[in-house]
Amino acid sequence: MNEILKFYSRKDIQKEIANFAKNREVGDRFKESFGKRPEIIQFSSDVGEFAKQGATSFHVSVERWKDPLNLSSGLSRKQLDDLRSAWDLIIDIDSKFIEYNKKAALLLVNALQFNGLKNIGCKFSGGTGIHLFIPFESFPKKVNNIETRLLFPEAAQAI
Repeated sequence: MNEILKFYSRKDIQKEIANFAKNREVGDRFKESFGKRPEIIQFSSDVGEFAKQGATSFHVSVERWKDPLNLSSGLSRKQLDDLRSAWDLIIDIDSKFIEYNKKAALLLVNALQFNGLKNIGCKFSGGTGIHLFIPFESFPKKVNNIETRLLFPEAAQAI
């Protein structure tokens, strides 16, 4: 069994990926391409099944959807807003200097915490990049009397 299949066959890994993928569109990567769209992971065992079919990694959307299987490339902004239930913020710190990235990440986390944000996650991408993850639940329900879920992608870009 190859290392990728062995990894994605682990029940603990399958459970974590499935939990995080709930209500999100999933891009399953097959060497040089992605799988069909839209795709979801409905059950933990789906992770292992995709790996058996050759998936080498899983990429989930920052947007959370009421029903991700209703997504299609031709939807209008209003249709997307109606389908979107939430969105998380990813801050991608990615210079070629890992030490600078670490310092920038620490400064950003400190600034976010100073401004009252909680539950900030951090992921090392394996190269020199660091990803900060701020879940939707950390943001106010409304900004300027507009539901925060409707402020994607503009609010994420502004931040």
